[in-house]
Amino acid sequence: MPKRKLWDPQAMKKAIEAVRTKEMGYKKAVKLFNVPRATLKDYVKKSDKSVDDIVSGKMERKPILPVELEEELVNYCLQMEKNYYGVAASDLKRMAFQLAIRNNIPHPFSHTKKKAGKKWMKLFMARHPNLSFRQPQSLSRARVQGFTAENVKSFFDILKPELEKINFNPNKIFNVDETGISIVQHKVRKILTAKGKKAVHKLSSAERGALITIVTCMSASGQFIPPLMVFPRKNMKAELLDGAPPGTIGGCHPSGWIQPELFTKWLRHFVSIVKPSKEDPVLLILDGHYSHTRNLDVIDIGRDNGISIVCLPPHSTNHMQPLDVSFMFPLKTFYAQEVENWLTNHPGRIVTQYQLGEIFGKAYAKACQIDTAVNGFRKTGIFPLNENIFVDSPNAPLSTNSNSATSIVNDSSVSLEPTTSRPRTLTASPRLSTPSSPYIVPADIQPVPVVEPPSTTTRRGKAMVVTASPHKQEIIDAEKKKQQKDERKAAKKRVRNLSKMTTGRKKTNKRRKNQSSDEDTSDEDPPILVSTDEEDSDNDDAECPVCQKRFSQDIHGEKWIRCTKCFQWMHEDCVDNPVVNFICAICFEN
Repeated sequence: MPKRKLWDPQAMKKAIEAVRTKEMGYKKAVKLFNVPRATLKDYVKKSDKSVDDIVSGKMERKPILPVELEEELVNYCLQMEKNYYGVAASDLKRMAFQLAIRNNIPHPFSHTKKKAGKKWMKLFMARHPNLSFRQPQSLSRARVQGFTAENVKSFFDILKPELEKINFNPNKIFNVDETGISIVQHKVRKILTAKGKKAVHKLSSAERGALITIVTCMSASGQFIPPLMVFPRKNMKAELLDGAPPGTIGGCHPSGWIQPELFTKWLRHFVSIVKPSKEDPVLLILDGHYSHTRNLDVIDIGRDNGISIVCLPPHSTNHMQPLDVSFMFPLKTFYAQEVENWLTNHPGRIVTQYQLGEIFGKAYAKACQIDTAVNGFRKTGIFPLNENIFVDSPNAPLSTNSNSATSIVNDSSVSLEPTTSRPRTLTASPRLSTPSSPYIVPADIQPVPVVEPPSTTTRRGKAMVVTASPHKQEIIDAEKKKQQKDERKAAKKRVRNLSKMTTGRKKTNKRRKNQSSDEDTSDEDPPILVSTDEEDSDNDDAECPVCQKRFSQDIHGEKWIRCTKCFQWMHEDCVDNPVVNFICAICFEN
């Protein structure tokens, strides 16, 4: 096989320039620069390219798809990923095949499989080094819809005045959040094994472990508050905290989840360490969990000790909460490593709740770094304050005012298979190419889907100051309504139980079918009870037999109804069927 490209590239450049400028002919240039004549002629004819591009060009075939069409495909892939719908390798191959078919481009793709081959995809990725295949993390639809530009703006509008109250002091800005750990490591590191082995295993303490909740808190200056550990049990033991981070407090609940009373306990722990006051206030940022925002004890402690509690927008903590952004991932990674190390150093034993304190303490010490805390607050735009932190971000929030994008309402997955007859659930998608493009582009074959912004009519959570007076009053009113509703339910239950007891004492005698007696014929209908004026005067302050509340105690103007049999007055809300000729449950059963 003859050897190729043995000439000097620099000599070839000089020969091309000499021939193009007509300083000499081909014969003289070949002898002077020692380059092949045929190659020199071919390169001189390429007048549309520079000398450097000609000489340094690789000897390879032209791409099957034109350069302009490949750029459209690259933009399409990036837009799909930006809208939380990625393009897999098989989808990319199918789209390349469809582009070649729709644009009548000659191609060597398989008509049987209807997709491009591995070699084309490998060369395509080499031509576009800005693309790479990545393993995506699952993101729920609620989180995509909750992270909107409007919610982000609302949060920063609330945050800025609160930061001004503490003079933007990073020592007074805190973030608290919960995370769950288990005796079973959530992630196992890669290990060495024989090449080609199918199944590779590593020991764990159990198939699945009970949840232990960890409440962590850090400041914008890098201070970490000793955590709270919530164990899935009823009674707390001091041995459970052996080896835990210094200053850690413990709590118990059968589920292992955080509860309002446990979070109240942690807030008192926070006050004892930070020592805030109304003269020296602090800012505490947290998510919208009910134990945080619907807890009157937390609100009272915050107001009494100068803690301004700000709640993040719903379903946006993965972008806007410093602990989620920078701290939780390394903490869980270090924890999984420490569990593996403990199992290795204690052969034949398994991790239980009594070893968790020591294992977690080692992982927590590794994760608590000043840079980790500072970067978490910086990446979320909380400190230093940056209200436009997400504007130019690759994970920019949704906009509820944007109508130019295609929306998907109930589709759980998107396929890149071209469709011609089946009805679409997509609206018209904007074309990703220029209007003058002569090609059918990927967006014409399969529009780019976008998650529909949340409906404005749906009642959703919002960013707010939890310790503000309006929110506290809202919780008080909600608890009163709930208490009244529970009282009415209990009263109705008492009436039903009373009626069952009354009917249970009465015994009915079954008579034979054609049996009659003189006593039967002499029976008369029971007299109708009539209310006298004296009885009416006694009932001016009637008492409802269901809820035991009197008419004089009614300050809300509730409606009353009277039984036509026993003439007892009752609240309409306390009875099951308030009709015109109303009969109470007791009289009805009798």
